[in-house]
Amino acid sequence: MMRFERWAGMGVALLGAALLAHAGTDYPIPAAVQNENRGKVEACRAGAYWSKAPFACCAVTPLAGVRRTPDRFPHDGKFTAPVRIVAAQGEYEPGSFQLFAFEDLPSVELKAGDLAGEGRARLPASAIDLKVVKIWYQMGTAWNGFHADHLRRLPTPELLLRNEKLIRVDHEKQENYLLCDYGGGVSRYRWISFTGAAVDHTYDGWIRNEWIHDADVLQPVALQKNAFKQFMVTVHVPETASPGVYRGEISASVGGSRVLGIPLEVRVLPFRLPRPATFRDLNREFYGSAFIGGLNISRAHKLARNLVAHNVLNPLLPQIPTDLAAREFFEMAQATGISTNPLLAILPGARLTTSFPLKETDRNYDKYLELQLRVSNTLSRIRTFAGDVQAYGYGIDEAGPDTVRAERATWQMFQQLGGKVMTTTRMHPYLLFNLDFALLPVQPSAGRKLQVDALHDANPDILVGWYADPHSGPENPAYARRIYGWNTWRNNYDLFCQYILFRDDWTEFWIAKESNLRGLMLCYPQDDDVIDTLAWEGVREALDDIRYATLLRQLSAKAMASESMDTVYLGRAATTWLAQVDYMRSDMDTLRYEMIRRCLDIQTRLAQEEK
Repeated sequence: MMRFERWAGMGVALLGAALLAHAGTDYPIPAAVQNENRGKVEACRAGAYWSKAPFACCAVTPLAGVRRTPDRFPHDGKFTAPVRIVAAQGEYEPGSFQLFAFEDLPSVELKAGDLAGEGRARLPASAIDLKVVKIWYQMGTAWNGFHADHLRRLPTPELLLRNEKLIRVDHEKQENYLLCDYGGGVSRYRWISFTGAAVDHTYDGWIRNEWIHDADVLQPVALQKNAFKQFMVTVHVPETASPGVYRGEISASVGGSRVLGIPLEVRVLPFRLPRPATFRDLNREFYGSAFIGGLNISRAHKLARNLVAHNVLNPLLPQIPTDLAAREFFEMAQATGISTNPLLAILPGARLTTSFPLKETDRNYDKYLELQLRVSNTLSRIRTFAGDVQAYGYGIDEAGPDTVRAERATWQMFQQLGGKVMTTTRMHPYLLFNLDFALLPVQPSAGRKLQVDALHDANPDILVGWYADPHSGPENPAYARRIYGWNTWRNNYDLFCQYILFRDDWTEFWIAKESNLRGLMLCYPQDDDVIDTLAWEGVREALDDIRYATLLRQLSAKAMASESMDTVYLGRAATTWLAQVDYMRSDMDTLRYEMIRRCLDIQTRLAQEEK
């Protein structure tokens, strides 16, 4: 068999040249489906703002659990309404729309303008980010699963791109190609749909992040006749924006000529969102975290800013073995907003097993002394920049009871020096008394809340988080929003810490590490940054749901301290609703709007009392 490295050096160049000359294949839609969808769209034409345009537009729910493919009519679509967004001051909030072309349009340009509010209030166009939702092929369990299915490939909306040509999709072969910049002005498409059966397993030519570059702004897109294409509109409301409704449009041009203005409305709420707090204690912060692989976040400022923009301020961090590494990390954190307390996994690994109590005859005694010095030096570096913060070292991953017992002396040493210890672990209830952060496998549930509460009852300061089942991978944003948000928060966890931000490169169909799994990807790597996905947007909304709930609890506490019983009752009603609403089955948008309504009611009542 020809080694894949040699094939990549010869065939990929020819393949890339061929694909650069073509736009790829159209999404296959049966004629009957095309006619049915077109008939439904045409029925909305009368009086629609797009009636004279070569395509129709409909606003859709941005993070619905609907796998929107080009042949699927959007039953939640509003063909005559603006794209509407409701956001707090300082918040990132998405909207979405779909275009349906009446003819093939190879180049459509979309550009957002400023939004005008009352008086001279403005939301600048620079606060509006437009992206196209790219559909490509993933394993057959895509959208809701993370286990492998090598026998089937599913067209899956996932990537949020500014340049849709970054990925070319062959719908006939159900294969994906990634545009890579190999340097020296050489760019070509790289086949990324190979399977283990098709290549030499000694192949180690992983795609390098520095080869991949999405555009800075949305590039012209192609529309297929009688097919839908989804776009995301993310507005980052300035913290100083005046409350009120802002209106404007997204201009659409074909061949350089404007053909349509897609109306966009943003309602800015009269408050900012606080950092999220835990459900068990309003005075304890809830954290968003994730394993981030081998990236050195200290030198990846764009990645750090992306994490902060998605509310994930406390990722697992690289260790800082030198004074220079410490300076680079804290300067990065100051520049980007990454949290410096707690510092998760920043200490040397607490993975050493010894006897207990430790003896000089122990076979790991010298290693223990060496580790003790490294931990002490690292804590000294950290305190130079951040004072007495909570800094954690990572224990042995998923260790069993005997190994947990054998780590006892090491964990005690960390704690005596002023550090803390975290690890992934099953619930070994009598063995975790000296653990500072228990990261439990499997997503939250009412049954697992009993374990979480037991750990907190034994040690109120312990952090309890979860990862796995699912690992990262499911593309469904509604699923991500629910499990990372209220499912975690209401079951008394202090954080989620998912495995992993991205692990399996850009290759979905050949997973060298664990062939029983799909690619474990919340987002995808590019040069010094990541490319967003629908699921990654679901994570941001999940944490924002907790931030809205935190604000409502803060306002309710103020209301319940009032001398007016009507105001007290308003606060009590809100906290009662938060504690008892069916968060497992309720629509998350409905819960969000109910929180907003109650926040505004309490805010108005408290303002009246101040007068």
